[in-house]
This record gives sequence, structure tokens and C-alpha cells, in this order.
Amino acid sequence: MKKLLLAAAVMAAAFVLASNSVQAASGIYGGYVTIGGIKYKSSSTYAGSEPTLGATSLGSFAIGGNLVLSAAETLAFQDGGSSTFAGALAYRVRLSTAPKSTNPSDYTFQDMGNGVSIGGNNRKFDFSGGSFNLLSGYSPASPTDYSIDIVHKIGANDGGGGSNFEWLANLNSTQPGNTTWGAINAFTATYTVVPEPSTYALLGLGAIAIFSYAVRRRKS
Repeated sequence: MKKLLLAAAVMAAAFVLASNSVQAASGIYGGYVTIGGIKYKSSSTYAGSEPTLGATSLGSFAIGGNLVLSAAETLAFQDGGSSTFAGALAYRVRLSTAPKSTNPSDYTFQDMGNGVSIGGNNRKFDFSGGSFNLLSGYSPASPTDYSIDIVHKIGANDGGGGSNFEWLANLNSTQPGNTTWGAINAFTATYTVVPEPSTYALLGLGAIAIFSYAVRRRKS
């Protein structure tokens, strides 16, 4: 009996090790986005001289201006019979005071196709020519901070007859890794939207008009 138990334990350990090695057969090792004409790496751990997304503000922009998310790429590896496919960039704009979301239905997904080989069992998923304006639809009455949250996503199958799943590169797992939407902490960058000077002038005129009306009512 002891020998049987020992053999079972060894087989279980071998299975766990094999499972872990299979899970490590694919993943994401780089993620990049282009916003406002500047290419950023999503994490400081990724290779390249690009500035890191979120290390500083994207800047201040007037209502009606342009801050366009125009391109992105995700770099993945697939070894040991594994495969990667179905790349996408998930992004969400919110007030900076609002919490991040771990619900995929709150994000917009930009398709990045099934990727192209870049050698060494590596693949690149990308899109270019996008025109998602981060300033569109926002007209605050005073300078207001907004954030864009980003998650790099690819589909994967690590062989052995297993089912498909997805890798999600985010702050909690920059090189996933077993990642689920419920555990993500999206890459984030902030920016400020400011009213045009004419908007401030109109607000000032409105305040003066209200004050004058109140004075006239008191006199009458």
C-alpha cells in the first residue's frame, strides 16, 4: 500500500509539473500602444526605449481637440506545440476618480487578427490606422482628469488536447501567466480635458448676469 501511495504521489507531482510546463508554453512578452502620435510601452518591463504608458500624464487638451489611439501591438511566444491567435486590444475611458473595471463588457475591443510570425516561435498582433479620439464626447465645465485603461489580449492553446483560453497582459500580470478578467489591473494613462477660454468667458458672463439680476430684484 505504501508503495502504491508513493507511486501515486510521484505521478501527481509529475502531472503538476507537466501542466505547469504546458501552461508556460505560450504567453505575452510585450505590449505597445500609440496615443497622440507617441508610441508607449505598456509596462516598464517590456523591451524598447519607448516611454512607459502611465509614467507621466498624456497632457492637457482643449475640448474638441484630438488625442487619438491610432495603433497597438502585442508580442507573444508559442513553444512546445502551443499556439496563439485572436489578438485584441481592450480599452476603456473613464473619469480618473472612477474605479477601474474588471468586467470585459465595460471595454471596447479592437481586433488585432491572428498575428504574424516574427521568428523564433514569436508572433506579433497589431492594428494601425485607428482613430479612437480619447477627447470625443467629453465637455467638462472645468479642467477634468480622465483615464484610459488598456489590456492586451490574445487567445491561446497550449496543446495536449486542451481547450482554448486567453492571456491578458495587465499590471498584475505583464507576461501572463494564468490571468482572468476578475483579477486584472489594467495598464492606465491619465490626461486632462480643459474648456476653451471662450467657455470660461461664457461662464463668467453667466455669473455676472445672474448677479445683476439678483441685485435688480433686491432694489425693486
